[in-house]
Amino acid sequence: MKKIKIKRNFIKDILSSRDSINKNLHKIYLIIAVVFGIGLALFMPFFNEPDGAYHYVNSSNIVGLSTDLSAQGETNKYFGYQFLHEKPNYQNGTFFEKYFKSQVTLTTKANLPYGNQIPFVLSYQYIGHVIPGIGVWLGYHIYPSLGVMIVMARLFNFLVLSIGMFFIIRYVKKGKLAFAFVALSPVVMNNFASLSYDGLSFIISVALIAFVINTIILKKITRQTIITMFLLSILMLIAVKTNFCLLLLFFPILLIVYWREGLIVRKIKQIWGSWSKNIKVSAIFGILVVGFAGFYVVSRNYGGLKHFIYKLLINQIYNFNPNINVNDINTILIQPLATHNLMPFWLTWVGFALFIAILFLEEKFVENPTLSWTAIGIFILNVLALYMAFFTGYASQSNDLMGQIGGIQGRYVTPTLLLLIIFISNSKFKIKINSYKTVVLASFGFILLSNSLLLFDTLFTILRF
Repeated sequence: MKKIKIKRNFIKDILSSRDSINKNLHKIYLIIAVVFGIGLALFMPFFNEPDGAYHYVNSSNIVGLSTDLSAQGETNKYFGYQFLHEKPNYQNGTFFEKYFKSQVTLTTKANLPYGNQIPFVLSYQYIGHVIPGIGVWLGYHIYPSLGVMIVMARLFNFLVLSIGMFFIIRYVKKGKLAFAFVALSPVVMNNFASLSYDGLSFIISVALIAFVINTIILKKITRQTIITMFLLSILMLIAVKTNFCLLLLFFPILLIVYWREGLIVRKIKQIWGSWSKNIKVSAIFGILVVGFAGFYVVSRNYGGLKHFIYKLLINQIYNFNPNINVNDINTILIQPLATHNLMPFWLTWVGFALFIAILFLEEKFVENPTLSWTAIGIFILNVLALYMAFFTGYASQSNDLMGQIGGIQGRYVTPTLLLLIIFISNSKFKIKINSYKTVVLASFGFILLSNSLLLFDTLFTILRF
């Protein structure tokens, strides 16, 4: 009874006030993350992450353990075969025998029907697979079966990334609850407990956003700030998915706003004020001309300017896809692989509603509107960049014709959600929610439910259908 009372008092003390919750959020994150991370690492089907076989092949190649997956029926390194070859083994009870007792067959990269080249070292394809690669190596030396190698890679990757997230939540001075909520979403949890490079991209990207938030609170640029910007820039350029490099646009804005107490801003205003009206109009006209010229050059690769504009407009005013695909929306927070997890859609809408509530809980700490507009601008630019990649035919002819983002792409938006903290927390944004404890309890209840359903619904899909 005494132990139970102490435990209850401990939980009650944590939830007693806003300050107490914020002070312990990084610890709460780590406890929940470890429990569900171990569960996902142990029990989620193999290759369940997008391009799952590709991530295993790269990770194993990096540590010199190139594996012939044909014994497990895997002959394609990219998307499309998740669960296909595992289902019969789950359903007839031979899964453990095939994946955990049977030893792998090592081969050379040259003999692989896929993944016979190691990516360039200074690239996210290589760096993002180093941590899971170490896990593959550890698993092989424990017992050389595919199951042990993958599970160890998942556990090691999850351990490193979740500890990194623990320190980021502890480090960031505002928005801790939003950081914890997004990091504990099923999409991020599953990426951490996988061999994908997306987990490392997420960690570095949110570390940059946390640094931006802390710099805004500090309201000045120091030598340490410049050094940190330099190091983060290098990491972003060599270890993170290309679209997230848009986050680096925040650095020059911070320098402009805070360098020597706004010296650059004052100089710009002084120069702009000294120009005549004609010079200002000419400058704006010149920028527009340069922008149009760039647009014209790019459009020549896609049928010319007229065709490009027509295609862009027609896809916004006419629906070429009556059976609308909502996978991308679901895969931002809730479903890592929406076509196979088959989680209910209401989880997505409840998740977004709670995230919005969390944003409006935050104290207003941004005074300069330029910073808030930069945050929302980068968020929109990231979505547009993803859209344009598909619009210009990056992925497939069908997406090219329909002008939609296709496939499981929500994870490329997930970390940029945290930019909305900077937008909503502007002092001129008057809307605010005061029911902090209620939203916190609802959010963590939702996290427990959604991660449980991720595991249940995915396994139910395999065992039932």
